Amino acid sequence: MESITLFRVIKTGMTNFYRNFWLSATATLIMIITLAILTLTLVSFNITRVAIQNIQERVDISVYFKAQVSEQQILDIQGELQQLPEIASVKYVSAADALASFREKHSDNQLIQDSLGQLTDNPLPPTLQVKAKNLNDYPKIAEELSKVEYSAFIDKVNFQDNRSVIERLSRILSAVKRLGVSMAVVFCFIAILVIFNTIRLTIFNRREEVEIMKLVGATNWYIRWPFIIESIMYALAASIITILFTIPIFNYLLPRLNSYLGTNLTNDTWGFNLWIIFAIQLVTALILGIISSTIAIRRYLRI
Repeated sequence: MESITLFRVIKTGMTNFYRNFWLSATATLIMIITLAILTLTLVSFNITRVAIQNIQERVDISVYFKAQVSEQQILDIQGELQQLPEIASVKYVSAADALASFREKHSDNQLIQDSLGQLTDNPLPPTLQVKAKNLNDYPKIAEELSKVEYSAFIDKVNFQDNRSVIERLSRILSAVKRLGVSMAVVFCFIAILVIFNTIRLTIFNRREEVEIMKLVGATNWYIRWPFIIESIMYALAASIITILFTIPIFNYLLPRLNSYLGTNLTNDTWGFNLWIIFAIQLVTALILGIISSTIAIRRYLRI
C-alpha cells in the first residue's frame, strides 16, 4: 500500500472516529470498563498469590532440645532430617544465638534487658528450624519428629500451622479468578457488540460514499481499512485512558498493600509493571476492536 494511500486510509478512519463522537465515546467507555476489569483480575490474582507465598515462607517447625543434649547430637539429628525428601532446609540455632536474637528483638524493652542481665544461665534451648518443600508435608514431618528414637533428645516440637489461612487465601484466589474471568468475558462480549454496532452504523452512514468509491475503482481493502482503523482508535483511546487511571491508583494502593500483607511489591513486580499491564490492555483492546470491525465489515459491507 503506497504511503499516500495509507495516509488517506488512516485519515478516513480517524475522521470516522471523531465524526461519530457519541458512538465512539460509548464504544470506548465499554472497552475501558472491560480493560479495567481485566487489569483488576490480573493484579488481584498476583497480589493473592504473593500473599500466599509470603505466608508459606513463614510456616516452619521449631524443634526445641533438652538442656543435656550436646551440640553434636543435635547436628546428627539435623543430618538425619535433611535426608527426608519432604524437607527443604533445616537450620540449627544454638542457645547463644537464640538468646542474642531475643535480645535484639526486644532491644527497646528495658525491663526485658534488665531481666536478662540478671540471669546466670541461658534460659533458651537450642533449636532446629525445619522448612518443608510443600505445605502439606508439615504434618508428616511433625509425626516423624514424634517418634520414640527422638524423645530422649527433643523437649518440644512447635508447629505453627498456617494452613487454614493459606487455604482461605487459596479460596479467595480461586474466587477472584473465576469472578474476574467471568466479568471480563461478559464485558468482552458487550464490547464486541457495541463496536460491532458502531461500525455497522458507520457503514450505513457511508453507504453512498462507499458506492462512489467502488465506481471510481477503489480496491476492497482501501474501502475496508478505514473501518478497521476506526476500531483501532477505540483500542488506543481505551488503553491510554485506562492506564492513566491505573497509575495513580497503583501509587496509592501499593504501599498500603505492602503494609497490610507484609509484602514487598514494587512497580517492577510482575502484575504491577505498568508497561506489561499497558501492553496487555492494548493487545486485548486491539483484538476486541479488530474482531468486531471484521465481523461487521464481512456482514454489512457489500463490495
